[in-house]
Amino acid sequence: MDIEYQNRLNIADIRFLIFDLPALPCPAHRGKFFSFFEFIKSVAYLPLHYLLFLFSLNTDKYLFVTTACLQHLYINFRTIWLTMKRLFLFSIIFILSSVLLLSCDFTASSDADPITISGEVINQRTESAIENAIVQITAPEELRQLTGTDESGEYLFENVQVDEVTDIVIEATKEGYSVETISLVAVPERNIEAPPIGLDDGNQDEQPDDSDSVGGEAAGPAAIILKSLSSNTINVAETGGTVNTAFTFAVQDSAGRTVGQGFEMGFEIIRGPGGGESITPEFGETNSSGTVTTNLFSGDSSGTVRVEAVIERPEVGLTIRSTPVLVSISSGFPHEENFNVGPRVYNFDAYNLIAENHTNPITASVGDLKGNPVKEGTAVYFSASNGGLVNGSAATNANGYATVNLSANGSNPSGHPMGVGFIDIVAQTVDRDNNYIEETMTMLLTTPRASISVNPDFLDVSNAGSQTFDVVINDLNGYPMAANTQISVETGEGLVASGDITGIQLGDYFDPGPGTTEFSVTISDSDPDRVVDTDGSFTIIVETPSGHTTTRTINGRRAKQ
Repeated sequence: MDIEYQNRLNIADIRFLIFDLPALPCPAHRGKFFSFFEFIKSVAYLPLHYLLFLFSLNTDKYLFVTTACLQHLYINFRTIWLTMKRLFLFSIIFILSSVLLLSCDFTASSDADPITISGEVINQRTESAIENAIVQITAPEELRQLTGTDESGEYLFENVQVDEVTDIVIEATKEGYSVETISLVAVPERNIEAPPIGLDDGNQDEQPDDSDSVGGEAAGPAAIILKSLSSNTINVAETGGTVNTAFTFAVQDSAGRTVGQGFEMGFEIIRGPGGGESITPEFGETNSSGTVTTNLFSGDSSGTVRVEAVIERPEVGLTIRSTPVLVSISSGFPHEENFNVGPRVYNFDAYNLIAENHTNPITASVGDLKGNPVKEGTAVYFSASNGGLVNGSAATNANGYATVNLSANGSNPSGHPMGVGFIDIVAQTVDRDNNYIEETMTMLLTTPRASISVNPDFLDVSNAGSQTFDVVINDLNGYPMAANTQISVETGEGLVASGDITGIQLGDYFDPGPGTTEFSVTISDSDPDRVVDTDGSFTIIVETPSGHTTTRTINGRRAKQ
């Protein structure tokens, strides 16, 4: 029994030593990375090594087998443990890497170009543009900007850095209006044209409630308000009168609170007549009341000046501008060298004619010492000598012109040095020393009816031939017909007219002569194939601006044989 048992033990020992021991992981692998195959092998041999360990406790080979089994059990457990630990570490690293990658945003880039946001602010009730409204981006905080609306109610945010799809909130307000906000979705590199922001003015006529006023310390400047203007009209320099006006601007923050002192403000002339007008001082700082005062001085030219106050805030990238203030630079007193008078036409068909609605405008141009139009409303007085009816006075307009009408009142003037029909129109005004200055012009009143003489006074045109006539056309006093008189010629059947009165409008003349009273016309046969003698005629027609028509017909024959 003992021998048989021992034999079995020897066989087991031999099997262990020959087949199992070489298959076990080598102890030299400790502390190194085990392959997945070694891990599987260690797991498979673990039960076998455990049974051999238990069996060895009942054999006299206890020390040898037990030691070997314990050693390989340790190696198997260590192999499994190291492999599991490494798998666990790899799993943790993989999970953390996945989380990190998933948390990265690959849809946006800080390299995206900035966008612009534009829009307008309107009155909610009237839909009219609101100028000088305060508009700001209030969210997100990193995009916060402040701007204002121009005279068209439009605003613009530039260089808005949007690197991902972002919800943007824009707020608009103005003193006397409600505060309104809109929300926009901004996309990188896509400019936005925002819908209009309507402000409610429903409470602007109510008394302010101090309990609702914004308290606290004022923030930085956000708006420039014109507080006072000493005069909106000044005179051209060196022409007398006031030549400067004072502006006072107040500076407020975005909540309408007055800012403190020390903020620099500049002043600009953005449009003017270019006559040397200037602003003094060009820069100033707000005082304790948050106001700055400057003066506009006129130059040597009249016109309208637009003045603007500006505050630069480079720390927030903002330029604040006031609403342009308009100042009119009016001219000085009339000056003799720049005072003139003239009619629409000098030759006026009003001799011995009464026609209330038949008028001729008389205009005086009035300039000051510098050649600029005098102040609007300067009085000019008119009178007519020898004849004519003229309005007594007129006031200059913004361009320095004053106009009255000369009417056909039935005058048949005589006694003028230039002859019958001539009259004088006198215009007067007052200079800075209260002396009258005047300008006189001479006009000619001609008769509405014309005198027409033709030589020869008989028509005799041969077959395919022609005949030329000398024509004299003048008014009943021998002068050229009135300016803009129409002259034409009509011919009978088979005849055609040519020459210098076949369709003309007279110019503005005083003196008779060729081209003013002396003309010619040629009548020609227009049907040479017809060989039958016929009567012929042509008619000269003269129509004056007053509507009067004078005609002269010349009769004769067409001699075909």
